[in-house]
Amino acid sequence: MVTGKSASITAAILMVALLWAQSAWSARGVSYYKWSNLYSPKSEGKPHGSSMVELPGGDILATWYAATEETNSEAQIFGAVWSRKKWAWGKPYVIIPRGYSKSVGNTSLYMDDEGIIWLFFAAVRIGGWSGSNIDYVQSRDGGKTWTEGETLVSSLGHLPRNRPVRLSKGRMLAPFFIDFWYEANMVGSYTMIIDHHDGKIRKTHSFHLDDHDAIQPTLAQLPDGMILMLARDKSNRFIRRSYSEDGGRTWAPMTMTDIPNPGSAVDAIYVKELDIVLLVYNPSHLASNPLTLAFSKDGGRVFEKIVDLAGDRWGKLVAYNYPTILQTREGLFHILWSNKNRESLKHAVFDIQWLKDSIQNARLSGNNARR
Repeated sequence: MVTGKSASITAAILMVALLWAQSAWSARGVSYYKWSNLYSPKSEGKPHGSSMVELPGGDILATWYAATEETNSEAQIFGAVWSRKKWAWGKPYVIIPRGYSKSVGNTSLYMDDEGIIWLFFAAVRIGGWSGSNIDYVQSRDGGKTWTEGETLVSSLGHLPRNRPVRLSKGRMLAPFFIDFWYEANMVGSYTMIIDHHDGKIRKTHSFHLDDHDAIQPTLAQLPDGMILMLARDKSNRFIRRSYSEDGGRTWAPMTMTDIPNPGSAVDAIYVKELDIVLLVYNPSHLASNPLTLAFSKDGGRVFEKIVDLAGDRWGKLVAYNYPTILQTREGLFHILWSNKNRESLKHAVFDIQWLKDSIQNARLSGNNARR
């Protein structure tokens, strides 16, 4: 039996061993998957519209908005940091307080080459989402403090969802969408090239896509220089797809994939180590349940299911949706999504070996139906 000082020493040794093992897992090829919950502060509403960005040292900054109902006046934007050393989330804190505008919504994070974090978000000036602008704030200290908000897009009905991608030094490509007036086709996706230096925007260039049912686009940069766009289907049919060959200045006409979509957000990234596109989505026409991970070996034309990340037998009654995914510099994958009707944000983290094993297991079991 271990007691007193010996117990404390033993516990300390075990903790050091655990932290060492976690840092060595990827290098040793050991399959690893872990999940946790991230909550808004008590009585501050349901979390939704999250985003993530990697900080120096491997920590992860997450942001989201919280409200009892969408576009309510009490909505706020929160942030929290996942510690790479502790493998745990810190205490959430307010970034955009209530009263900033009539309401706030979706968040989208980006870190530029100068270490400045850009937080784009929906700022509702009047009514609901059709009265939203795209505003942004910046942080130069890893998310501890933020600048005053500025408006990037002043037209009504414009919102962010997924993260921008880096095109070159001082140039990002941001995916935005319009949700102003569906019956008049005043909806759809567009991208904005943003040239910037020292936190200042020098110029922008926007390109609007031709499919009014395609909203909330996500971008994945492919090794041949092309950029893949996948988008939510506002009419609850199938995920939409387009490609750009010139860094987002122009886009091919949107095409409809055969991947079901219940009118729910998707996210995708390119994984260099496996030469695949990784997609997180809801494979249904009717419900945001389950939430599924899939991969493509041909640049996003055909996807194969890997595994369901979340889901239950309640179908349309319970939603697992609005995922955001990133890969860190050391190769860990983080996925964050709105869990169980926005009861919390669910956070999953896994390594490249778990991804390889899961793809292999799906193929062996025959559960990787092509999409």
